[in-house]
Amino acid sequence: MLQKIKKIVKVLTNFKLLKQLINLNESGYLYEIGWINSFKHEMPIDKDGNPLPWVTYSFIDFITDRLNSTMNIFEYGSGNSTLWYAKKVNDVTSVEHDKLWYEKIKKLMPKNVSMNYQSLKYDDEYCRFANTIDRKFDIVIVDGRDRVNCIKNSLFSLKESGVIVLDDSERPYYQEGINHLLSNGFKKIDFWGISPGLFYKKSTTLFYKQNNCLGI
Repeated sequence: MLQKIKKIVKVLTNFKLLKQLINLNESGYLYEIGWINSFKHEMPIDKDGNPLPWVTYSFIDFITDRLNSTMNIFEYGSGNSTLWYAKKVNDVTSVEHDKLWYEKIKKLMPKNVSMNYQSLKYDDEYCRFANTIDRKFDIVIVDGRDRVNCIKNSLFSLKESGVIVLDDSERPYYQEGINHLLSNGFKKIDFWGISPGLFYKKSTTLFYKQNNCLGI
């Protein structure tokens, strides 16, 4: 028990020292990309406080200039990513399973965002929500719950030129969804790295086919 307590104290001490170091470091790469600001405020933002998606910076760098004002996005999960995408595309449709978060975040959304609440039951209405909308999307972003089933259902709501984005794709329990897309003719690009305010290395994966909307 004593050894466990010592380990906890060491982690907390290192965390405190890291926060002190970050408070002093107002320059350099981590400052410029907004990682330090995100760490301080415990939310994904850039150095000026503007919202960012909670995905890898390498993916943000890749997709930023490929988005345009004609695109329509569907997003499983909502938050700062919804705000970020809304500034760059025609419109964003999002489904959220957390009622309290939904009520809070929808007040911040611009007019080109359609926020929707759907209670979470696995392999049920939540993962099929995009298919209830009478149109198809250029990009489907899977960053909420029940991700494997969301991935499988995304195929029915995607334009022929559409792409699918899966965050945290390094997690083994999403492999079934990844295999499903690969078996349906998609190729993938893994964007590894850190994400706003987080310590660990993770992956955001883009799935695409030929003649896709991102010009890959």
